[in-house]
Amino acid sequence: MPDLVERSAALDALEAALHTAAEGRGSVVLVTGEAGIGKTALVTYFADRHRTDARMLVGLCDDLATPRPLGPFRDLSDQLSRALDELLRREPTTGVASVHRMLLDELCRGRAPTVLVVEDVHWADQATIDALTVLGRRLADVPVLLVLTLRLGEVDPGHPLWSAIDALQRASTVTIALTPLSRPAVAALAGADTDRIYALSKGNPFFVAELLASGGGPPPPSLANAVLSRVARLPDRPRQLLELVSMVPSRMPTRLLDVLEPDWALAAEPAERRQLLTSDPEHVRFRHELTRAAVRSSVPPGRRRQLHRTLLRALQDVGAEPAELVHHAEAAGVPDVVAEQALPAARQARALESHREALAHFRRAAGHSDRFAPPERVRLWEELAETAHLVGHSAEAIGAADAAIGLAGALGDAEATVRCTRLRSQLHWFAGDGESAWRDACTALRALIRSGRSAEVARGYVGCAELAMLASRTEDALRWGARAVELAADDGDVRARALAAVGATRMQLDPDDSGLLHDAQHAARTTGQHQQALLASTALAFCSLLWVRPDDALAHLEDGVAYAREHEVDTMVGYLEAVRAWLVLRRGGAEDAAVLAREIVTRTTAPESTVAGLVARTVLAERAVRRGDENADARLAAVAVDADRTGELKRIVPVLELQVERALTCGDPLPVPRLEDISRRVGPQPLRCGAAGARLAAWATVCGASHDFEGPAPEPYAAMLEQDWQAAAEAFGAVGWQHDRALLLSLTDSAESLAESVEIARTLGARPLEERGCHRMREAGLTVPRGPLPSTRTNPAHLTDRQLEVLALVREGRSNADIAAVLHLSPRTVEHHVAGIFTKLGVANRAEAVARSAELDLV
Repeated sequence: MPDLVERSAALDALEAALHTAAEGRGSVVLVTGEAGIGKTALVTYFADRHRTDARMLVGLCDDLATPRPLGPFRDLSDQLSRALDELLRREPTTGVASVHRMLLDELCRGRAPTVLVVEDVHWADQATIDALTVLGRRLADVPVLLVLTLRLGEVDPGHPLWSAIDALQRASTVTIALTPLSRPAVAALAGADTDRIYALSKGNPFFVAELLASGGGPPPPSLANAVLSRVARLPDRPRQLLELVSMVPSRMPTRLLDVLEPDWALAAEPAERRQLLTSDPEHVRFRHELTRAAVRSSVPPGRRRQLHRTLLRALQDVGAEPAELVHHAEAAGVPDVVAEQALPAARQARALESHREALAHFRRAAGHSDRFAPPERVRLWEELAETAHLVGHSAEAIGAADAAIGLAGALGDAEATVRCTRLRSQLHWFAGDGESAWRDACTALRALIRSGRSAEVARGYVGCAELAMLASRTEDALRWGARAVELAADDGDVRARALAAVGATRMQLDPDDSGLLHDAQHAARTTGQHQQALLASTALAFCSLLWVRPDDALAHLEDGVAYAREHEVDTMVGYLEAVRAWLVLRRGGAEDAAVLAREIVTRTTAPESTVAGLVARTVLAERAVRRGDENADARLAAVAVDADRTGELKRIVPVLELQVERALTCGDPLPVPRLEDISRRVGPQPLRCGAAGARLAAWATVCGASHDFEGPAPEPYAAMLEQDWQAAAEAFGAVGWQHDRALLLSLTDSAESLAESVEIARTLGARPLEERGCHRMREAGLTVPRGPLPSTRTNPAHLTDRQLEVLALVREGRSNADIAAVLHLSPRTVEHHVAGIFTKLGVANRAEAVARSAELDLV
């Protein structure tokens, strides 16, 4: 076995990971790099070295037009238990979690350790990505090494593989990033031809090998020509075999070749000697994907179609999977087979939660929908709508639901019409269209009431109750939720949803009335209703946030994210992280919040039309407004439009707050007409009571506008309703929202408060708010606090001289009261300085501040 060039460090990392796996501590190794960099060569070398002392399983992801669900695991079926093999080859009736459990059990059986290599994960289907994520999270205490090869440059920003990589890197994961060969390494291989080969290959090992194999003479105009020049030297039959094998992504099963070319082994021998092909008892494959691509691209289109037809007939004879048949039927131009196999392929992928792949097949089936009976067409469009929603294609999902409703109506199928109308209501809500969601929910409820079936009527009521709760229509939510509970009977799912809706509504009215929502969360977790449990956690977090209890909100968010990751329910993680970014921003962590928000926007398909995307974009707009960025107005206008579409006060009011702040800091008219528009948009119920209504009324008071709010309000907003700006500022400061504190202080007429507002704004880098405070002080004939001194600008954390004095006393272990006495300041001012120090140092407490100041040599 020849040694690899310049790969000893990578091999050492794999060996170390295998050693720890043998001791019962499994891990994940990600091998990354560009095409041709040697990922396959590395893992093949490693696998061959350990075939006698480890159980070695190697699977590949296919470059099919639409990958097969769990493709790499299906290809390993002959090496797995019969029960798992059977489960992988049919739609699981117990959910995809059963596949994950059996995979983990399978990897842990037999002689330890087990090494599972999955190549080309950038081509993986969603079910494979999910399975690898689950396995990776659970390897800490099992003797399994999971090795994944992938090209990160070929993974689109919104692809679910990024979330999987993020999840895996929180486990015990090593990343091996392979780099091109150095010039000395190429020289050792190329000798006198080093200059030419290094200049053409840039050190890419595959390119180096192909250029060496192509011999001397003038350099080929491209790598493809170098490959094809070697292929051209083969006799006719081996060359034709290469063309046939090139039509199959990744590798060709030998059982298929036995059908197509019974004596294929003789034809393959010359290509194997020339290092073009490699084979084992189960498969024949090109030594490198780039070689396959070059050979395939050289085949004329007509012959390519003919080869795909040949493959299609053979695959039909051996009973291949629907996804393989669809791939070759499309390439061969056989629409009848595409129409016949697309729907089974879609449903198989969906059952395994490969939603992206399922959507691609549903789209194909929809293109041939005239071949299906009308009831089947309704179901096709309904399934397409559900799947498009799961992938994040909101507009397509709603369009498919429209088609399903239209067809069902034409058939006179009332049950299907109502079912699809309820589905479309949910799709509209996720797309941020509150009015359309309400319209469909009410239409479905009226139809269900006419049907008289209690269980179905309960579902209609719970859908309306949930929308009412989300829109802060507390009276409707409580009434409809109670009715849903009454009619639910033994339907545990409907009952749990109804209790959660009622519980969340009651918490909006009173933050301490959280018992029912906690009970709903506990019941859902106990019965394994993970999605419902996560929705309850989300409601607890957001209600705490509405009542300005950020510590409680953060605790619920972290609990929800941990629960979601434990049970592999990743659908809500983006939303929870977006709310966490907002909390981080309010606590002064502007840069961290911006990083979080941008990641969510990048990962989210169509972030302008999803709730998680709206929250993240609102965070970025808030940061832009507070810093005075040039694009602040554009960001604010964009999120205002999308927030209004939701019709939900809790989405609209945060944007209104920013509009009020923007007007105050820019000297523009306050947005009173905007307040009137919001009142018309959301209706009277949300304005009269509840935390969201209190927040709107508080900012209406700042604008000098009237409101209809009555009832308890969160402490800062209660003070604002009384126009007690100082008390409101104190309340915001008490929870660590320093910018909000400074903004409210800027509304006062107190010299000390205005000066403090300016100092806080400077500490936070909030230039517009600083300028407002300075302007108000100058108008009142007051002395504006001086700006940062040179000593402030030059120290690493940009602490002011006063903050350095306070920090020195903190290092001595002094309390705020002691520091106030020593420096002749008020305790409140010292509290502000300490908070500013924490923000600038990026720490959460005094001990961390002392440690960080020592690192920066500040004192």
